[in-house]
Amino acid sequence: MNFIFGIIILALFILALRVIWTTALQLLSALKHASQTFHRYRAQRLARHRLPVIMPRSREDMDWLAISDSVRQEIHSRNRETNRELDRLELQYQAKQKTIKLYEADIEIAKLERELLKIKPTIVSAETEAKPRRRSKKVGESALVNDKTTKTAQQVFQLREALKGNANASPINPQARH
Repeated sequence: MNFIFGIIILALFILALRVIWTTALQLLSALKHASQTFHRYRAQRLARHRLPVIMPRSREDMDWLAISDSVRQEIHSRNRETNRELDRLELQYQAKQKTIKLYEADIEIAKLERELLKIKPTIVSAETEAKPRRRSKKVGESALVNDKTTKTAQQVFQLREALKGNANASPINPQARH
């Protein structure tokens, strides 16, 4: 039994040593990382206060004209690209402005149509009142009755005029009136 307890205690001791060892290694790597970060920060801070780096003179003579031409060409190509982009954006802006103007014109047309619809019924009613009523070409029974009554009324009128002594008055012809 002591032997079994001894093995168990030895296994626990070995397990404890492994845990301590891995923890110590993780701590050591964290400290290394922190020190590297601190040194990098210090180096960047000191680099700001240093004088600018001067390139040593090259032994070969450089063709400054070729370098300036290539730089000039690069600048012109970049400017052309930005000008193209600017032109494209300007065209888009103009197209949107025209679209907005078309929408505004459509709105104005709709408003005018609405006002016209408000006015139109009054115009139609005024036109119907202004037009004289025409007799329909179809002659119905009521038209014949009305025609007979107007003829008898005309005859009665002529008879009264004749009885009053106005014999010189010529009889009025209904066809001459129209």
